[in-house]
Parts: sequence; structure tokens; C-alpha cells
Amino acid sequence: MDELIGLILLAVYITAIVGFAAIVTYAVIKIFPTKRTPSKPDKPDKPETPSGDGSGQGRLFRRAKRGAA
Repeated sequence: MDELIGLILLAVYITAIVGFAAIVTYAVIKIFPTKRTPSKPDKPDKPETPSGDGSGQGRLFRRAKRGAA
């Protein structure tokens, strides 16, 4: 009988922890909501021209140069 009560209390404990986490998550989302539409970035004074060597802004990997091993 003690084992059954222990298992029930364990299930209640786990449910309480998950419920508390859900309540905290809900509260944080209500207190600090995200913007629905992202703001547009400022336009630069002059547009950047790509140099072709893969060093442009926003490029994750450099382009491999042809003929180089």
C-alpha cells in the first residue's frame, strides 16, 4: 500500500512540476510578447557591390576560387 501511495505522489509531483513550468511559460509570453511583424532594417547610404570573392556580408561560407586545390 505504501508503494502505491508513493507512486501516486510521484505522479502528482511530476504533474505539478510540468504545470508550474506551463504557467511560468504562459506568464512570460503574456508579459513579454514578441513583435508580430519584424522591423525593416535601415537602408545603407550606398549599396554594397559584390566583389565576387565571397567576402560579402551575410555569406556563411567563402566561395572556393577556381583552380585552387
